[in-house]
Amino acid sequence: MLLTKWNIINRFANKHIVLLIITFFTGLCYNVLTIMIPISIGKFYELSFGFSSHRLAAFKFIPFMNAPDFSSFLIFFFSLVLLRLLFEYLNRYGISLIGEGFSKQLREQLFQNQLQVAMEVYDNKGIGKYLLRYSGDLKSIQNYMKNGLIRFLQDVFLLSIVILVIGSFDAYLALIITTCIFISSTVLWIINKALYKVSLDRRNSRSGMLSFVNTRLRGILTLKAFNKYQPEEKRYLKRSKILYDIGKRYARVVSLLQAIIPAITYGMLGIIMLYVFISSKNPDTSLGGSSLLVLILLIISILPVLRRSLRVSIVWKLGNISFSKLIAIFSLPKENQLPFENVIFDQEKIIFRDVNFSYPNTSTPVLKDFDLTIIPKSTILLQGKSGTGKSTFIRLLLKLRSPCKGSIAFGDLFSSGLTEKAIRKNIAIVSKDYPLYGRDVYEAIVYNRKEGTKEKAKLLLEHLQLYEERQNQLQLESKIGDLGCNLTSGQQKILMYCRALLTKKPILILEEPIKELNTKTQQLILQFLKSMKDQKTIILLDDHLVEGFDIDAVHYL
Repeated sequence: MLLTKWNIINRFANKHIVLLIITFFTGLCYNVLTIMIPISIGKFYELSFGFSSHRLAAFKFIPFMNAPDFSSFLIFFFSLVLLRLLFEYLNRYGISLIGEGFSKQLREQLFQNQLQVAMEVYDNKGIGKYLLRYSGDLKSIQNYMKNGLIRFLQDVFLLSIVILVIGSFDAYLALIITTCIFISSTVLWIINKALYKVSLDRRNSRSGMLSFVNTRLRGILTLKAFNKYQPEEKRYLKRSKILYDIGKRYARVVSLLQAIIPAITYGMLGIIMLYVFISSKNPDTSLGGSSLLVLILLIISILPVLRRSLRVSIVWKLGNISFSKLIAIFSLPKENQLPFENVIFDQEKIIFRDVNFSYPNTSTPVLKDFDLTIIPKSTILLQGKSGTGKSTFIRLLLKLRSPCKGSIAFGDLFSSGLTEKAIRKNIAIVSKDYPLYGRDVYEAIVYNRKEGTKEKAKLLLEHLQLYEERQNQLQLESKIGDLGCNLTSGQQKILMYCRALLTKKPILILEEPIKELNTKTQQLILQFLKSMKDQKTIILLDDHLVEGFDIDAVHYL
């Protein structure tokens, strides 16, 4: 089914139907009470000055509107005020809960989708361009839900009731107000067509700017080491100038829109005053004092609502842009779309047959007619210089990428017919291309927090650090920094071994297995791996023959 904005909204509405009903009910009560207050002031006018209005008599069915004295009226009036306060608070709180809940649902769905997005998408586009979705776009969508839908529907309902009430006093005046609203909405619709395009350009430019900054800051060491300050500043200034020019266009349209809305409402007020003035000169259509007071108060009370309703088009435009961007992410190619099978590869051969692979925008294939068979519970070395396909081999095996041609199989099961999750449940990896993440060592090396896991992690960490200097030894609670930036390369390698070995997966991939470790730690890990030789399939990747391993086969890339 094609995912649309309304699919997303309906899914949320079905889960929170009770909250929506309560919010709409409190909004209905709040709007009715908002109208009753100016009508009740007409009753005050009658009681104070002894006038009566046959038009106000139509509202005598409301309790206390037929109050015989001023004391009874005051009880009624302050009851209205207190009830309005209560229902307005409940309505605003309900709308806020709906907005926060909708943002929560989208935020969680967005993160789940981004974790499942196919790797080639991130390879081609990077990750920075998706970061803005969590701030600007979610805020716009929350605003769309709160103000563009719920509050707007309440405002339309309130305006409709007020126009009906005004029509009961003067049908021509109600027709004038309705016509003014229609003409105003048409004018604003025309302006908003221009706003949509410039808003889209502005969002795209801001997203690109965030991606640019994210990339440069994550590569700050390279930038500093090669003194690339000026080139990057020039690129940034160029992007900043483009964003500034778009911002000026956006400011022109939004300023016009924001300035024209008060002008429209005041212009409408002027037309209404002209009509009332002309009517007052006509004795046949003259409005009574109390009726005129009620009309004036009703019109004044709806002016802020009318202004808010006219501004809602901005909320719609920005919300629609953000919805389209989120839906585009939800529609990206994803992993794990096949039925999951819980398979174990401890007894299965790994078979590459005529595998060809090349990255987009490159003419030279990384792997060409690649054949390889790995016997289960053997140790194999894939030897090759940088650029010969070692990293690509890992990506293909993990199904982070798919072959352009050929097949990969685990025994009788082809990789193309298995979910990525099923494959990766069998493979652990130690490689600098797969960095550590988490707040501390424990989070970085542990997949789950079942009972006993912490003790196992502690023992393994202590064992692998046996020959490390005491000041360099890590504890489970040691902070690792962003992607392990607080750690030395040796510490990172040890933690990567901990992370891989704690999983007890049958296939172990080790890229440059002993590099960055001191001699004694190398020997310790070699002995540790030798003890698991009959339990795991070990795949080594390096640019030279690795000493110390009992290697069963060497394949040159």
